[in-house]
Amino acid sequence: MDEVDELIGRLRKDGDAEERARAALRLGGLKEKRAVEPLIEALGDADSNVRRYVALALGKIGDERAVEPLIGALNGDAQPYVRWDATDALGEIGGAKAVETLIEALEDADRFVRNSAADALVRIGEPAVKQLVEAAMEPEKRHLRGMIAGILKDIDEKAKWKPHDFGVRDTDVIPVPKVPKEFERLALKDVPKARVPG
Repeated sequence: MDEVDELIGRLRKDGDAEERARAALRLGGLKEKRAVEPLIEALGDADSNVRRYVALALGKIGDERAVEPLIGALNGDAQPYVRWDATDALGEIGGAKAVETLIEALEDADRFVRNSAADALVRIGEPAVKQLVEAAMEPEKRHLRGMIAGILKDIDEKAKWKPHDFGVRDTDVIPVPKVPKEFERLALKDVPKARVPG
């Protein structure tokens, strides 16, 4: 039995939530695809700390099979910190469905979940821009325009100063603007400066 099998066994062990949480963290660190299905099962663990570390582990592994289960955790878990870690994981995995869900999470009742969703969208970067712009243009999401404007600004700043990949000094940067100018004209006019309301 190798380490991954042993950790999966610990993840499924009854009676010791701390051991299950440690197993989840280690599996995430190993980034072993074999652990994805057992981790997805563990998203239903009775202990909320286990669920949060499972979400983080799935994000580190980055397998798309985890997107729907993580969306389920984000939309259905009563514990805000589990939802928070689910947003973080979705930001690591990315994809259109993750972006859509993270935009919805900008309206979560918990401000830390909202902040985490915004940070996750910034990490996803350019692939999230089109959906963010479309969401900001929807009349029913008008109240999110200020927050979306801040997210787009952060994506733009991050993209403009991207380190070279050509073996030069880390401090050398190249400008790579990514946010569409029409969004600035249509949606960033007269919006508040603050990215995420408290």
